[in-house]
Amino acid sequence: MRKWMGFACLMLNVSVCVTGLGRASELKIDYATYLGGNQWEEAREIIAYPDGSVLVGAHVCSGGLPTTGGCFQANYAGDDPALGPGGIIGGDLYLARLSADGGRVLAATYFGGSKQERSVYGMELDHNGNIVVACLTRSADAPTTPGCFQPKSGGDVDMLVAKLSPDLTHLIWCTYVGGAAGESPRGGLALDTDDNVVVVGTSPSRDFPTTPGVVQPKLKGPRDSVIVKLKSDGSGLVFGTFLGGTGEDDAIMGARLDTAGNIYIAGHTQSADFPVTAGAPQPKFGGQSDCYLAKLSPEGSRLLYATYLGGKGNEFAEHRPWLTPDGCFILVGPTQSADFPTTEGAYQREQRGAGDGFVTKLSAGGKRFVFSTRIGGAGTENLLMPTVDEKGNIWVVGNTGSRDFPVTPDALQGTFGGGQEDGLLAVLSPDGSKLLYATYLGGSGEEMIRSITFGLKGEVYLVGNTSSPDFPTTPGARQPKLGGNRDAFIIKLVAGLSG
Repeated sequence: MRKWMGFACLMLNVSVCVTGLGRASELKIDYATYLGGNQWEEAREIIAYPDGSVLVGAHVCSGGLPTTGGCFQANYAGDDPALGPGGIIGGDLYLARLSADGGRVLAATYFGGSKQERSVYGMELDHNGNIVVACLTRSADAPTTPGCFQPKSGGDVDMLVAKLSPDLTHLIWCTYVGGAAGESPRGGLALDTDDNVVVVGTSPSRDFPTTPGVVQPKLKGPRDSVIVKLKSDGSGLVFGTFLGGTGEDDAIMGARLDTAGNIYIAGHTQSADFPVTAGAPQPKFGGQSDCYLAKLSPEGSRLLYATYLGGKGNEFAEHRPWLTPDGCFILVGPTQSADFPTTEGAYQREQRGAGDGFVTKLSAGGKRFVFSTRIGGAGTENLLMPTVDEKGNIWVVGNTGSRDFPVTPDALQGTFGGGQEDGLLAVLSPDGSKLLYATYLGGSGEEMIRSITFGLKGEVYLVGNTSSPDFPTTPGARQPKLGGNRDAFIIKLVAGLSG
């Protein structure tokens, strides 16, 4: 097994020293830093390396961010963000590797064309440590490479997928993926054992590049979910397929692969005829927008299972689902439905606010919900990025507008910081019956925690964005002060004894 495959497997099974979360242990901030310029930034992805350094993937609208000698793209190249709202107009990707203490930038580069590259919708390492990313692009001059699958944009908005060297100095390959009407990847990519790249998203394009023999070669609704598997060198498609019904199938919010190469996806749909399979735990459409969970064969030719998940209101799948070693599939997001399907013994069954977060675990065969629970207070919550530790506890991040969010006595931050929304971190027991830990995380502005990952020694890393000038940065941080309207942030948490 090659080095990076071994590392990836180890990261999936890492022991987290705070998993007990009893009264003797609590989480402490080891370091916290802003990362941003004078405009708008958001960190969305993070990968922890064995040496304690971290790779951060962000959407940035500011020039002047730190880059390193010989990097692929030293300067911001996108639209002027003054043309419109931050995060909507303007943007390049920004990749940065920070030292183990969070104080130094070891490698960093911008990446993008002359219009907008929006969000790092997925970032993974291949077997050689090369960095694979996907984003939305509005740039007709994105830096595609000779021999790539699609060297020219299909329309005004396309997916863009690229692979860069570990030191961020060399672009190995880059390709568009899209048709004439406008595509977006969403919520995460995945690599198979041959480093082929599974990218998921949404498309309204009738000419989106699908391949023969797939589950759904043609568009059914005004917009369908899409799944493509790119060859490891970016030169072509292994397969491409739509997935959806006759309604609006907005997006897939992430992909996971099992050891056999089967593809697990989750998203949300407004189609009453989404192709659910026999024996699904929820065979019928619940309401305005439902989530779905589905499993496809490695070549995209068979839909192995598919089910709805939702009530009479709106549910949205969020970045990104988790696959357990035994094949169970965990999805999180927000729900606005009073009749959202919870299960007996779940931590929270009743609706407490206009919108609660939810955590749902689907069985390995896709035939039942192992558990389904809400988490929330009197306001609204959005949960993202379920991540399971060695003991089976389920960590989630996101944000909350609830002043009564159910924080635990050992919370890092026991009270709401201010603004409309604070970040949140919560840990559920493996069966979804207990809230083991929950904390706010934020200052007087607004926060969203986008991603979480674990380090080899039990460190917990969080990334997202903040508008708070009093966000809790630490001495020696790479950037102790807010740079613009909204900055990315990176936080490292460790276990500490409480007396």
